[in-house]
Amino acid sequence: MNGSTDQVAGAVFRALTQRGHDEVQRVVVDAYAEADEVSDRAGLSRTMFAELLDALDRHLDSEQQVDVLTAAVEGLVERFSTVVDAAPVAICAVDGDGVVQLWNPAAERTFDRDRSSMIGRSFATVWADDEGTITLAECLGRLRDGEAIVGAEATLRRPDGSLLDAQVWAAPLDEDRIDGATFLVHDVTERRARRQRLAVLNRVLRHNIRNEVNVAAGHLDRLATRVPDDDPSLGVVRDRLDAIVELGETARRIERVADADRTETVTVDLVDVLTDRIERLRREAPEASVSVTLPDRAPAVGHELLPNAFDDVLENAVEHNDAARPNVAVDLTPPATEEGRVSVRIADDGPGLPSVERRVLRTAEETQLTHSTGLGLWLTNWIVRASSGRIDVASDDAGTTVVIELPTP
Repeated sequence: MNGSTDQVAGAVFRALTQRGHDEVQRVVVDAYAEADEVSDRAGLSRTMFAELLDALDRHLDSEQQVDVLTAAVEGLVERFSTVVDAAPVAICAVDGDGVVQLWNPAAERTFDRDRSSMIGRSFATVWADDEGTITLAECLGRLRDGEAIVGAEATLRRPDGSLLDAQVWAAPLDEDRIDGATFLVHDVTERRARRQRLAVLNRVLRHNIRNEVNVAAGHLDRLATRVPDDDPSLGVVRDRLDAIVELGETARRIERVADADRTETVTVDLVDVLTDRIERLRREAPEASVSVTLPDRAPAVGHELLPNAFDDVLENAVEHNDAARPNVAVDLTPPATEEGRVSVRIADDGPGLPSVERRVLRTAEETQLTHSTGLGLWLTNWIVRASSGRIDVASDDAGTTVVIELPTP
């Protein structure tokens, strides 16, 4: 069975149990066992609901039928009320004119308005109608036009005049006619403010870092004329300045991954992505031996920064390997089934990834006492998670193997 029919039938069946009508239950169960010829789920739902009503009519008198159906409706209302009251997000129902008919406890907390003050009052009372966000009138108009309201941005108002940023979902109370709607409202004020503060701080720091590095690089060039060309200190300082600039770029990518409003995914061919990354690795680390096993094509779906997820894993496979000729093996395996995932396996023969770094890849946990040495593995973890993927890490004295699994189109 499916949908609302499923729920009503379940409520009636529970009411039969409560009222002790075992004979009717057995008739319905026998009918369900014989319904194998109904192949589609919707058809089975309709067939079994018809069987249930027929069993009520044949085995119960009118008074008993009313008693069972009344108990079923009461059970549904009680269950619905429990779910609505326990929901952590604001749930509000309005009639066709936008007058509030339902106001759950989470709505009281979100809007700082108790139920008694809102029932029978226009829902427009709490809408600020800020420019660039959806209004209540627009929500109701779009619902009348058959358009869904899914995560729309809205600006709402509390009694003290303070504004809250929210995401709104809405659906009509009746699919056949729009004479009311249910709204789910999620307060994102603090999350959005925190993201804005971090974005501003991130941009300011990157700008200042870039300027300071440019100044330092200029002075370094002047100092280079006064020391021998083979002085190793010059190379060390230049490498450190380059690392600082790269740190700023990594922070920029992390900001993009952390942006909850950027939910779009892209489809990439991992063969092209890995080919490009491996060619770069071979140029930057010519001493390394890199073996590759790739299929002709391997599409994957993920965050727009998905190609960057492989950078730090490949670099670590070489940089932290103290062998004269580090060995790295990259294997890309397409999914075995249509519902499967594409798998990227990157293995090296280095001394093994420290436990702190493994924890970053697996769980994204870090403490003040044990922390990762850089942002790269954090970025890998967050990109893969934002892509609905998985990471597995195995490491010992013989080397490290990182497996990244990603969904396919």
